[in-house]
Amino acid sequence: MTSFARAQRLVADAVRSTFAEPVLLHRETGDPQPLRGIFSAAHEAVDVSSGQPVSMVQPLLEVWQDDCTPPPVEGDAVTVRGQRYLIVDVRPDGYGFLRLLLHLDGASP
Repeated sequence: MTSFARAQRLVADAVRSTFAEPVLLHRETGDPQPLRGIFSAAHEAVDVSSGQPVSMVQPLLEVWQDDCTPPPVEGDAVTVRGQRYLIVDVRPDGYGFLRLLLHLDGASP
């Protein structure tokens, strides 16, 4: 492991221990998997090429890639703060985290 990779891992561990909260990953089969993740539901600007500004709320959960084996896939679900969300996209960030784009499911966890 390079010194940069070691430093990166130390920073990632500090971020997780400070900001992560307990969540559950629900796969198509099997029991829910407990994880820790960083959740946000921030406004995001959307370009619809109409000239009108549009924004939406995009729930996002960041989890450590090594905690999810195999990685989650589109269609899996997570429970965060008592709410169930469907995973609509999985994006590795290149630094060891997976960014899970979410959509509120409406079903009970």
